[in-house]
Amino acid sequence: MNMNGGVDVMAVGVKLEDLVEIVSSVLQTEDMPLDELNEDTDLRNYNLSSITAVELIVAVEERYDIIVPEDDLMIENVNTIAKLRELITKYISE
Repeated sequence: MNMNGGVDVMAVGVKLEDLVEIVSSVLQTEDMPLDELNEDTDLRNYNLSSITAVELIVAVEERYDIIVPEDDLMIENVNTIAKLRELITKYISE
C-alpha cells in the first residue's frame, strides 16, 4: 500500500492480466477471446470509442489511485494495452 491507501504499483508492476480485465469490463467484450489481446492490439477494433476511452481512463484512475489530467484524455493514449500501461506508469510515479 502507498500513502494514499492504493496499491504501490511500481513495486508489483502493472500486470497485463489486470489491464486486460479492466479493458474487458469497460468495453464489455465477453464475446472477445481475451487470449487474442496483447500489448499492441488496437482496442478501436474492439469498440473503443472516445466515450469508452474516457470510461477506461476513469476505471484505471480508480484501480490505480491516480488522476489523469485532461490533456491526456485522448483515445490515442489508450488504444493499446501498451499505451494504457505507459499512461498509468507516468502518473503512478508522480
